[in-house]
Amino acid sequence: MLLTLDSPGALDPATAGAKAAWLARARQAGFAVLPGVVVGAEHAKRFLERGAAELAEHGSGRARMAITATDFPEELREDLAAATADLPTPLVVRSSSALEGSGLWSGAFTSYLDVRHAELPKAVVGCYASAFTQSTVQRFGAAGISPVAAAMAVLVQPALDPDFGGTARAVGDDVLVVGVKGSPVPLVQGWDPGVQAKVGPTGLVQGASAIDTLGEELIGRVAATLRRAQETIGANTCEWAVQSDTLWLLQVQRFAAELAADGVAVPSELGTAEAAALGRVIRRFPGALGESLVLPWALADPELADIAAVPADSDPYEALHGAVTQAAALIAEVWGRPKPVAAREVADTLRILRGSDPAPALARLADTRPPDRRRAIEILSLLGSVRGALADIDAVADEASAWHIDESTARAWLAGGSTPPPKARIGFDRWEPFNAAIVTAHGASVAGIGAAAGVAFGRMCVVTNPADAARFRPRDVVVAPHPVPGLAALLFDAAAVITTGGSSAAHLFESARSLGIPALCATRIEEVVGAELDEVTGQWALAVDGTAATVHALPW
Repeated sequence: MLLTLDSPGALDPATAGAKAAWLARARQAGFAVLPGVVVGAEHAKRFLERGAAELAEHGSGRARMAITATDFPEELREDLAAATADLPTPLVVRSSSALEGSGLWSGAFTSYLDVRHAELPKAVVGCYASAFTQSTVQRFGAAGISPVAAAMAVLVQPALDPDFGGTARAVGDDVLVVGVKGSPVPLVQGWDPGVQAKVGPTGLVQGASAIDTLGEELIGRVAATLRRAQETIGANTCEWAVQSDTLWLLQVQRFAAELAADGVAVPSELGTAEAAALGRVIRRFPGALGESLVLPWALADPELADIAAVPADSDPYEALHGAVTQAAALIAEVWGRPKPVAAREVADTLRILRGSDPAPALARLADTRPPDRRRAIEILSLLGSVRGALADIDAVADEASAWHIDESTARAWLAGGSTPPPKARIGFDRWEPFNAAIVTAHGASVAGIGAAAGVAFGRMCVVTNPADAARFRPRDVVVAPHPVPGLAALLFDAAAVITTGGSSAAHLFESARSLGIPALCATRIEEVVGAELDEVTGQWALAVDGTAATVHALPW
């Protein structure tokens, strides 16, 4: 009923889970991996199914209670005691889900430290229950899968009392080594910033603080071990610990390689005050609805970004029809063309404006006529009614998200002919590179430590405690004090994540890299928004460059 890390069966992630399967592969290839016993994933099934049933009816708390109240099979209890009898205490009991083959699920499930032999059944069940913590359930919801899909095996190993510990990951030809004195747990949980070094292909170690703390020889050993693991078993990331001069691999896996990413491109034409004003309009009216019904005329008068319109008191379906009709007429007036010709010219101009040479588009916009403000406000009022109705029927999370619904979909939902699907991710908006360029050109900047490459733009959403997560809107930039695993559910539709503390070794950043969103840590963003995180007022637009490890901020 059980496997050891030396068993051929432990190499199968479907049986042993991804974490244990990779460690079995490393141990059987001759790497220093502690001995371990694996409770196979099949034993978790009835626990997870019972939890899922309670979750649907009563929520995550009752789901965990149901799992912990489920009888642990006596035969499994006896076999577990026998199989682990030779492992010295204290023990570490770790989840090993099939899902953990992706960095997306890093830090999702629980590990138990300082476990005694008699406590093993309770710790195993605790790992099963960790699939139903509130933050993990939210992560499952964001991913669109059931907790039963966790396929949870459990790994039991002796505990270490490390002198040093940390992580290492391959980035191109380099290896990034992050470490701390003592256990690596505070580092990967996002609380300890640790120290970071880069080891080049020739073995050159860079990072004065890391050399002072860990020593150049140790950093080199860690990097060499990971390189050997790449060559022999295909791993590109590991968690390590040193005790009595032995370098142990606590975790070893292969996650998606980080893609090289260019920094923010800022055409010189976007450095003008006129371009900054256009950026404010584009931020105010985003998404498919904004681009088709507002931007074509609003860009001719950037002051419209500051106008508040009261939602019209009318039938939302009729309001959408009215907004479409009036917008077409106003666009024709602003551009001085017949409606079909104006629509084509607008589409071409907006495409050029988003490109690498926006000058022709800016020239065209300069030749447009200012829109009639009375009609402009009426269109915004009609769209206010539409967006409110879409939020009311749960087609979108809130009225701001309704800008990202296209006209035909909004019409179908408002007509009542189809039921809106569950709230979906908004995903990347094609104006984000333009907005990032505007904020980079005009905003104040601060540097951090790059944790995931890429460029992003979004509204700053400060999350200093779990309750703050309710502030999050799709395509926001999550800003938090530490990269704790509980933030991971927000990343599925975030533009980026920034933390003021922690290090790039945190599990949260593995999730960010797997999702392909930029991330920075150790970033004093308070310097550009003028307040501590829990005191930030107003809305801020952020341009995040994970490649250059910078963030720029501009009032929204």
